[in-house]
Amino acid sequence: MKKVIILALIVIATSSIVAQEKSEQLYLLFEFMQVDDHNGSDYWEIEDFWSEIHKQRIADNSILGWDLWQLTPSGSKQGSQFMTTTLFNSLEAMLQGMPGDKFNEYLQKAHPDKSKNELDAMMEKTVLSRDMAHQVFAKEISTTDDEFEMKVGTVMTMDIMKQVKDSYVKMENEIFKPWHQEQVDNGKKGNWGLVQIILPTGSEAYASHFTYSMFENLEQLTTSMESWEGGDMDLTTELAVQEGFKTREWKELKIARLVMMVR
Repeated sequence: MKKVIILALIVIATSSIVAQEKSEQLYLLFEFMQVDDHNGSDYWEIEDFWSEIHKQRIADNSILGWDLWQLTPSGSKQGSQFMTTTLFNSLEAMLQGMPGDKFNEYLQKAHPDKSKNELDAMMEKTVLSRDMAHQVFAKEISTTDDEFEMKVGTVMTMDIMKQVKDSYVKMENEIFKPWHQEQVDNGKKGNWGLVQIILPTGSEAYASHFTYSMFENLEQLTTSMESWEGGDMDLTTELAVQEGFKTREWKELKIARLVMMVR
């Protein structure tokens, strides 16, 4: 009987740990925005307006958070100028997005002093101020051990990858993650993470993963970039790194600065 009770306690404890691990899975919706030069001020006004709606979504446990990032370079002919990131605690919540039956409630609570005409005008300006170029549904699958906290002014690099071998994720975790952890421990960056793209997917998809590095500010990023030379590697490590490079195609590097956040 005692063994049965102990076994039951182990099962319950294990179930609790598994549930906690699942609840800590972070899902992310990235939306890339193309904003014409003459719409810059309108777009900023629109995102400020929507940030109040996102606060209501957080209060309702619909999302975990929302961020607005400004991309570099930002020329009108160089793709998207801004990127929003919405954080979810489940795949279902991310795929559902904004619950249709909740939107008016969020809108009224976020802007109780605005008339219907004013709200309609902001909805129209939302459409006109930017072009949502594309969406990316993703989940975070690996991060460094750190206590970094994002704030407005945080700078992020995104290395966008296309997996070409099944061993890609293993390579990132076993070869490159320890190096990034050392960088974090030495104060050269805030944190590092690996993100898997859920949608779009398939052989024609542009990318399958991306890694990100967070820096407290532009100064920390530039110092890191100027001082990095790859470090000293023994022959075994160098060969492992070269093999690791073969597991993915490096598509491009993006740099982003956090200009607005809601938690």
